[in-house]
Amino acid sequence: MKSLFLPFLFVSIGSCFLNAQDESAVWHDTYAAGAAEAAETGKDLLVVFTGTDWIEICEIFDREVLSQTEFIDAVTEKFALVKLEYPENNRLPRGEATRKQFLRDAYRVRGFPTVVLTDKDGRPFGFNGYQPVTPAEYAELTLEMEAIHKNGLQRLEEAQSLSGVEKASAIAEGLPTLPGGLAAMFYRKELEEMVVADPEVTLGSTANFKKMMVDLDYGIEMQRLEKDVQWAKMIELTEALIEDNNLEGPALQKSLLIKSGVQQKQANTAGRIQTLLDLIKIDPKTNFAADAQAQLDALRAEKLQQELVP
Repeated sequence: MKSLFLPFLFVSIGSCFLNAQDESAVWHDTYAAGAAEAAETGKDLLVVFTGTDWIEICEIFDREVLSQTEFIDAVTEKFALVKLEYPENNRLPRGEATRKQFLRDAYRVRGFPTVVLTDKDGRPFGFNGYQPVTPAEYAELTLEMEAIHKNGLQRLEEAQSLSGVEKASAIAEGLPTLPGGLAAMFYRKELEEMVVADPEVTLGSTANFKKMMVDLDYGIEMQRLEKDVQWAKMIELTEALIEDNNLEGPALQKSLLIKSGVQQKQANTAGRIQTLLDLIKIDPKTNFAADAQAQLDALRAEKLQQELVP
């Protein structure tokens, strides 16, 4: 299943934020400004997601590291600097709030402060946060990540002259280590080349990246179906995911938990109960099983309350 989300994502991150600042500013406060500098200079991007006016550690990070000349002077040769402030309760004008939320979602930013390093096209290659080090030490860590990325790009270029498992292995070595499914989102072309080069899935990395792509496509399609209130198709898609990929263990439990959530939206209580019971039977000691059991207990309590009410 090909995703229609990725082209939109790249276009959006690269060009839809139009309120660029003066290029002479050291720190840009919009993504557009940083992207414009990166496009003009060929620099990478260093994007800080922060909330300095309400999170103490963000204020400390800003004061003790980000605003210090030892840090700024060391990294500005390689990076365009962007600082995105997220006020408490997201009290922002609607357009700005939408743009900033889009970026948080795109890079899977779950907390503040988070530092995301990307190339000029917005593809991430490194993540960091606050660390109790000097500004010079933090700059050194940042530049080390940039150097590792450049070596990875060289390995990806070398992979183009290879074939078979050797090519797949070179691609795996060249790709950055990213959290969640970000590799499948931002490095889809490379992952697809890797799967083609290793059709028998002899490498563990091939299997891992292949799963990432399947999960990403499944998630995107499920979001689309949910938006269109297509509950039955969501069930079908989840069952197909389980069958086509021979899911078992925690992966199967996770999918069944999703299925039970859709059945809840369908008001299919009987089907939901059976799904939760099936999930627990797989392994009653997992967190997924504990979640399923809690839902069953809540359903029993709700039924008992209904029976007791005259």
